Amino acid sequence: MGKAINRTISCLLALMLIMSSQINAQVKRLSPSEGLSQSYVNTMLIDNNGYLWLATEGGLNRYDGYQVMPINGPNGELEEAIIDRIYQDTQGHIWIASLLAGLFRYDPATDSYKQFLEKPLSEEQIINQSVFSMLAIDDKTLWIGRGRDFAKLDIESGEITTIFELPSKYKSTLVRKLFYYNGYIFIGTSHGAYVFDIASEKVRPLEHLRAEAEHIYQNNVKSFAIANNNQLLVGAVKGLYQVDISNLSSMFERPDVAFNNSVLLDNLNIWQITNDHEKIDLATDKGLFKFNLKTGEIIKNTRINQSKYTLADTSIIDMVKDNSGGTWVATKTDGAFYLANNNYQFTNVEGSMLGGDGLSHHSIWGITEYKDKLWLATHNGLTEVDLKTNIGKTYLQDFKVDLLTTEFTIYKIMPYKNKLWLHSNRGLFIFDPVSLQLTEPQTQNPSNQKLIAGWVHGVTLMPDGNLYYVHSDHGMLMYNINTQQLTQLEGEFTQFDPFLAHGFLPPLSTQPDKPLFFSGGILYQVNPHSLTLKIIYKVPKQHENVAINVLSYEVDRNNILWLSLSNFGLIGIDALTYELVHTIDLDKNKLGTLLYDMVLDDDGMIWMSSHKGIWRLNPTTLHFQQFTTSEGLLSAEFNSGAMAHLKDGRIAYGSLKGFTYFHPMNNQNTKALIDHVNITRINLMSRNLSLNLQQPLEEITLNHDDIGLEIAFSAMSFSFQERIIYEYQLDNGQKSYTRNNRVLFPKLNPGNYQLKVWAKDPLTGEYTSPASLKIKVKYPLWRAPYFVVLYALLLIALVVAWVMRRNKIQRILLAAHKESKESEARLKLALEGSESGVWDWQSSSLSIYQPRLMNELGYSVECVNLDDYLVKIHPQDRPLFRLEWLEFLSTDKGSFNCTYRLRHAKGHWRWYKDFGKVVEWHNKLPQKVAGTYTNMTREMVFEEHARLFAAAFEQTRDWVFILDKNFNIRASNKSLQTAFNFPAEPRSSRVLNLGISRSSRFDYLRIMQKLNVGEHFSCEDTVTLVNNEQRHVLVKISAVADNEHRLTSYVVILTDINAQKLAENELHILANYDQLTSLPNRALFNDRVIHAIEQAQRHNSKVALLHINIKRFKHFNDSLGREVADELIKTVAERLKSTLRPSDSVARFGGDEFVVLVEDIQQIEEVLLVCTKLMGCVNKNIALNGQIININLSIGVATYPGDAQQYKDLLKAANIALYHAKDNLEGSYKFYKQEMNQRVQKALHLESQLTKAYQEHEFCNYYQPIISANSQKTEGFEVLLRWPKNQLVNTQEFSLAAESIGLITKIMLQTLGRALEELVAWRKIAPELYLSINLSALDFEFEHLVPEIKKALIKAAIPSKAIVFEITESILMRDSKQALSSMDMLKQLGCRLYMDDFGTGYASLTYLKRFPIDVLKIDRSFVQDIGVDSNDEAIIQSTLTLAHSLNKECVAEGIESTHQLVFLKALGCDYFQGYLFSKPVPTNAVIPLITRDWSDVFKQD
Repeated sequence: MGKAINRTISCLLALMLIMSSQINAQVKRLSPSEGLSQSYVNTMLIDNNGYLWLATEGGLNRYDGYQVMPINGPNGELEEAIIDRIYQDTQGHIWIASLLAGLFRYDPATDSYKQFLEKPLSEEQIINQSVFSMLAIDDKTLWIGRGRDFAKLDIESGEITTIFELPSKYKSTLVRKLFYYNGYIFIGTSHGAYVFDIASEKVRPLEHLRAEAEHIYQNNVKSFAIANNNQLLVGAVKGLYQVDISNLSSMFERPDVAFNNSVLLDNLNIWQITNDHEKIDLATDKGLFKFNLKTGEIIKNTRINQSKYTLADTSIIDMVKDNSGGTWVATKTDGAFYLANNNYQFTNVEGSMLGGDGLSHHSIWGITEYKDKLWLATHNGLTEVDLKTNIGKTYLQDFKVDLLTTEFTIYKIMPYKNKLWLHSNRGLFIFDPVSLQLTEPQTQNPSNQKLIAGWVHGVTLMPDGNLYYVHSDHGMLMYNINTQQLTQLEGEFTQFDPFLAHGFLPPLSTQPDKPLFFSGGILYQVNPHSLTLKIIYKVPKQHENVAINVLSYEVDRNNILWLSLSNFGLIGIDALTYELVHTIDLDKNKLGTLLYDMVLDDDGMIWMSSHKGIWRLNPTTLHFQQFTTSEGLLSAEFNSGAMAHLKDGRIAYGSLKGFTYFHPMNNQNTKALIDHVNITRINLMSRNLSLNLQQPLEEITLNHDDIGLEIAFSAMSFSFQERIIYEYQLDNGQKSYTRNNRVLFPKLNPGNYQLKVWAKDPLTGEYTSPASLKIKVKYPLWRAPYFVVLYALLLIALVVAWVMRRNKIQRILLAAHKESKESEARLKLALEGSESGVWDWQSSSLSIYQPRLMNELGYSVECVNLDDYLVKIHPQDRPLFRLEWLEFLSTDKGSFNCTYRLRHAKGHWRWYKDFGKVVEWHNKLPQKVAGTYTNMTREMVFEEHARLFAAAFEQTRDWVFILDKNFNIRASNKSLQTAFNFPAEPRSSRVLNLGISRSSRFDYLRIMQKLNVGEHFSCEDTVTLVNNEQRHVLVKISAVADNEHRLTSYVVILTDINAQKLAENELHILANYDQLTSLPNRALFNDRVIHAIEQAQRHNSKVALLHINIKRFKHFNDSLGREVADELIKTVAERLKSTLRPSDSVARFGGDEFVVLVEDIQQIEEVLLVCTKLMGCVNKNIALNGQIININLSIGVATYPGDAQQYKDLLKAANIALYHAKDNLEGSYKFYKQEMNQRVQKALHLESQLTKAYQEHEFCNYYQPIISANSQKTEGFEVLLRWPKNQLVNTQEFSLAAESIGLITKIMLQTLGRALEELVAWRKIAPELYLSINLSALDFEFEHLVPEIKKALIKAAIPSKAIVFEITESILMRDSKQALSSMDMLKQLGCRLYMDDFGTGYASLTYLKRFPIDVLKIDRSFVQDIGVDSNDEAIIQSTLTLAHSLNKECVAEGIESTHQLVFLKALGCDYFQGYLFSKPVPTNAVIPLITRDWSDVFKQD
């Protein structure tokens, strides 16, 4: 008997496991919330382009997998219209039938409509002309079913011909269904079925009932389908029937003979039938069913009920299947639902699904198959699972727990010689599965025992019994289980810091005798004999400073070693040469998660787990397929290391909620999910485009000033849209990838473009053929082609005008040349008549006649050739002379004019100005030239000196002014005049305002009076320019004398040294501050920390160093760009700085690395508070570049003097702590010391659990009755909060934690809401029943406390007198004014107030009269000592006396015995509460306590 029961239980559990794999299969809904016109969906179809069309009672819609679009028809005639039927014919046209709007045909290729039936004008027309069903067999005729007839519509002419009318005896009838099969049309009407022979145009009845209908609904036929062997399935309002149509042609010859038929189902309303290999899908009034024609078995599809949705009406009135096998179903009240085709087979196991002990903990860290059983390493203990019987046995729960470590966490199970070696949070242990004994490993040498005791990591057990591991304090070690010999690994292992080393890993499958070792970004292979290391892979140099760990690895059939690395990605290397072959871009593949525990299946695929489900990698195509809860997984959060590859080929993965196992061969893809992609919509930001529903959408024309072109596309898949990767390319540009179904082009230049879009199938990884869109951007008017022609004509006209003008100018120049020649002759005569020097040149002699060579320059000749003459010209003037002379001789210029220097025979230089004219021409070339020269030496020297002095005075950037001996300004340069708005003419020095004080000006005047000739004075000062800008200047004052050495003036020079001062200041900032954030840099921060440590030494205080990194900063930098990442760094810096105390410091060391110095610490909790604030200050959404970014921080904390004595050691300790903090996926902070870390971790864990519990409504209410002494009945209940999912934490502990994170008031309001909902039903039994809710001190600090309570009371329609609020004395002492105000508001609302725990504090009597307290509750600490402590009895008596004297009642809580009840009753206590009457009970146990008479308890006294 017992075995039979166990087998039954095992079968039930197995069934639950199978069902669990289907619960999470994908269910999607379309309702008005998603854009559907109305919730009543009449009919649906999936058109040739893949769109889903939905006809509703409030309009027509089209859905592309992402967005629902309304179809309003021509001129809006279909907007909000009742759409009865939609149908797609053989040409792809959509026929739309509406009772109130008529019959339309829509052409998707042209986005055009044609109306065939006008809008009915009377009720008779609505009944007789409205189309209820449609059928098209060719492109010429549409067969239609109307209210009373079956007719055909000639599509070309629009003419309708009635084929036959329903019998006139049926007053209210209609044709509901038309179905074509093999040349016949089957007609379903509300009064029977008919069949029409298209060839002969004959009609006869189709008898689906053997006798007269017992109910009219049996004859109301509305669906057909064909089964095997020419059997017709007929669905009616009442029943499913089968009709034999194998001899259909002969049945028309004998219309008097009825069809053979049978009843399949007699009690369902059949709306729609589909046949899939003799498994019939039925859409009925009771939901969706699967009916097996062979066995007669009918199974209801419960996926909608098991999803988050509920149906107000269970009727499924239409259904349609897509290419992937998914089903759309239409409902009357809740829109349309999509049921994805889920053929995957995953078995999920959680604690509640197992018999026996269940699971020791729901979080699984390791899995091992041992002797046909699965052994699970959990977060608290060990579990043995028999998959055949689904029985679980638990061991080692709460082993060695203490205040800091509340669980015995096992990370890894390693079988060896009938024992299980366990790697846990308390070290290594040996578990005997037979005796169930747990022991610790022993070493042969007792002195080595400490080397294997305590916390270890990086543990790997080899088949030969060698156990490799890392001890943080003692290095890398090897322990031989057989000999108990412990070996310290020396040699190359000494280079590694054991604290930072990741540790040992199992060997590669190709070399099973060599373990692996990973540290510092390098993966080694260990030679077990020589203990030498061989590098397999080294992380690239640019990633050396990132914390990277090896998560998993596997060798595939192509001999590629795949490595999964944290913070880096997935790579493939040659398993023999270790050369890099593949680098998988996880961002491009849109994985966004770490990959764990690779397994190679029999088909060559690699399976792996993650925090986003299970993945399958095809090593050949590099395609990833994802499996999540949508495919039937219990949880998508899997743990690293929790994997077992079972002997039968199945794979088991451990998660946060249990474990999942499956066979890879049962989860292969049979076909692709998608086969094409459509361009679905086009929008513009600059203007509204007319809605274009044309398909395919092939071309768009834009104006030149259109901006914000958004193009939407869809792969026409109704499942897994979030996993489809789209690839798009504009012309021949770079291809881009996205998971969004749209792309935005801010601005396109005029021209022609082509956009191509591909879609990658999430199941097979194959790409569809591209969808193409031609984009034409018009040119602006001024760049149009005809304007280009106009521009060319204008250019030609301009060229012609220019040529004409040039000819005119040439004529003018020739005339001027002639006049110049005549003037030159006259000038020559004038010069000859004077005694000025002359010179001449003739082309025939090639010599220059220069008499000044002998007369003035001391040479012996006066005729020289040009080269000799050039030698005598100053080298600086020679190029100018040569250029002028050549231009003069080679052009028709006609004149020569040049000023230059000639060398005297004694070597000095003289200035001359030469002027010459052509006096004879030949073929437009000069033949003879005559000219004059003038000695300009004295003038040029004077001019040069004057020019140099003027330039020096005027052009210097210094501000210069000259004072005479009476201190009047004689002159000032332009720089001074501009800078100080000073006039150029001489003025008094008082007019010059340099922005210095009057006393300073007198100081300068006194200084100048003391200066002697030739003396100087200089200093630095600040002046103010005319624009009020201040400048630092160097002041120089010199006393100047005349030729007789008498003091005549003072020269004052102000040199602007502002830039130098700013540069000095900038150098200071550059040396000590970060340029991006303006925070102190490493150098300045080092000084501050050293100073802080010195101060802490003097004052015996503590200092904390917080090393901070931004989580996923590299991802932000890569995806958003460097500029946006810099803005993110600046925003985080500002928030960190504003959050800290003034005495604290924050610095940026570079990248996303910040360090915070917290000084003057007395308690470590102060650091915890700072960490919490820093985490919170960046956890609010940050908007950058139009995107909302969620930021988390990783913080490592080290304190002085506990963790280190020196600054460098303190920084290193904080860095190590940061390294461990980065292991968490979300932001976290860790302390350097383990004991501090565990304490903080426990608090953080509880706070995180509380937040999750509040959000997911994990709390529930328990109720303890309050009994009246007079009526001896239940008058009320105290509401007590419970947390069923976390029973290890008591209510007081999690309440304090909730207060610390500000969640207590939200939980109270949530508790109140639940209690009020339940009180509604209870007050129907006891109308005066009330509930008592506890309020904390923090509740009264909530500004909207009373309004929120009032809102809850109004929502539940509960009178306020039915609610009592219990308060403690701490509320009164915390903020009595605020508390009194809130209490008065509660009293005005009508609620009562109880003083809880009365007598346990110090303020009870003081505040009792001031506050509006109705009832006092005597604390259980006094009640439990009744009969034991006379002092407590006296306090109780005094309390009761005091309460009654103040006309207040009392409740005694904590009554557990009869003698306590007798004592309190004798003193006149009014109400009682405690375990003597009832312990707190859940909601379902309250009603018996309401109706119970407690007189039997009172009689016991």
